[in-house]
Amino acid sequence: MTSTGSELSSAPSAECWRNAKFFEDVVRADLNADASIVIHVSDVQVANANAKVEGYMSLMHRAAVEFQVGGAGVVQIRSYIVKEKSSKVFGGDFVEKLAVFSKEIEMYETFLPAFEEFWGDAGIQFGPRVLKTVSTPYTVIVMEDLKSKGFSMKQRSEGLSLELCEQVLSKVAKFHAASVVYFEQNGPYPEDFKEGFLSEKLKEDMEAYYAPLLESYIQALEDLGFPVEVREALNCYRGKMYSYLCKLFEPDLAKFNVLNHGDLWVNNLQFSETEVLLLDYQIAVYGSPSMDLLYFIINSSALDVRTDKFDHLIEHYHSELVKSLKVLNAKTKIPTLQDIQEDARQHGFLACVMSMEGLLMMLVPEVELNMEMLGSSTEAGFEYRKSFYSYPRVKSMLEKLVPFMWERGFLKMVE
Repeated sequence: MTSTGSELSSAPSAECWRNAKFFEDVVRADLNADASIVIHVSDVQVANANAKVEGYMSLMHRAAVEFQVGGAGVVQIRSYIVKEKSSKVFGGDFVEKLAVFSKEIEMYETFLPAFEEFWGDAGIQFGPRVLKTVSTPYTVIVMEDLKSKGFSMKQRSEGLSLELCEQVLSKVAKFHAASVVYFEQNGPYPEDFKEGFLSEKLKEDMEAYYAPLLESYIQALEDLGFPVEVREALNCYRGKMYSYLCKLFEPDLAKFNVLNHGDLWVNNLQFSETEVLLLDYQIAVYGSPSMDLLYFIINSSALDVRTDKFDHLIEHYHSELVKSLKVLNAKTKIPTLQDIQEDARQHGFLACVMSMEGLLMMLVPEVELNMEMLGSSTEAGFEYRKSFYSYPRVKSMLEKLVPFMWERGFLKMVE
């Protein structure tokens, strides 16, 4: 077959997944073949799974596997996605602190199958099929390649339409409802799921990262002519913004809680003509559903949808959540629309944090984001951030989103 990347050895290795023997189990699982069936892998080619092989906490590869069933059948080729643990990527040092790979493996092997089982004959699927996982001596997750099934990622710079946002939130509501029923039947989620990207373990590093970001953000608002009271409201977060977010999202067990995806934005969504699937469960976290709601709506929706249809999307999610909880016969008290709206308001500062960092990744995709420079306190770092906040799409976003957040009280510190 034509080489599109690195050619792999057919000899097995205890230290690496890059060999033909490793993929025999993958193909067998993909075909749902019995263990007695011989799978002969004749060639494997590995290429980058996306434009940039390095993710923020992992390496992503696409493996094209050439094989025969029974050892002498017709030669077939299938592709798979291999997600590999690495300390070389940005955020690599967070991998161990947040146990992201063990969490994601548990999501794919335990929780997602259980959630999908709750939905039974409805045939609800939340993520790609995982075909093989290895934790030691290396760590990889091998998944089906959704691209080969007609799925693709949407262009992120313009944001998702109202219709697509509704589609995503319908799936999220089903996911959240299933997580509630799982909790009812099995008790609390493991300790690792009490923290996502907001973690006590990261406070020192993340306060240092966010401090210059907040400084540049406030300056950008001044340059755009926002009134002094808006900028002063943000001054109280200096030096403690990340710590405040951690405290803000500590689960209130007296309120409605779910297992959140935790990183719900357009790059972690794959769409077909009729379906949407969620990818990347590395920082799933138990707590307020506002984590997923705010994270998704602010980061991924189109400019006008983000603010003009914010209330509609919250209402849509609530409607889908109520239906889902009833279908699954959940025993937990169903939250009212007012409960969900108030919860989103109380956690609204997350929207501000998304607008100073996360949205930059979405709105300026043509520029490769340097995360180290984004959080740098050097003069070069400030100039780097200024260039992003001066970008036309970013300015348009701030001009529309900041007044919305101010009017909703999202910028005020909740005591």
